[in-house]
Amino acid sequence: MRNNGIHSLDCDTDAEEWWVQEVIAHRGKTSRNQDCTPGYYNFEGAENRRQDGNYNGTMKQYLGHMSHIRDNMADHFVFTQR
Repeated sequence: MRNNGIHSLDCDTDAEEWWVQEVIAHRGKTSRNQDCTPGYYNFEGAENRRQDGNYNGTMKQYLGHMSHIRDNMADHFVFTQR
């Protein structure tokens, strides 16, 4: 970013919403929130909330997502010049 005069970047709202939906689609693969006593990590006992940000897809899926994002940065982020 510094080498290209970029001051900041922010995730595009469509890309952010896509990621939220991806996390939601994969969050039910563990019973961690059900098995734990109510506390900070499971939102005091709540399950499958939109805010539960645990991505439980496979590492291969995640790396594929990251590769796609790197190859298409301008489609997913808003850049601010200095």
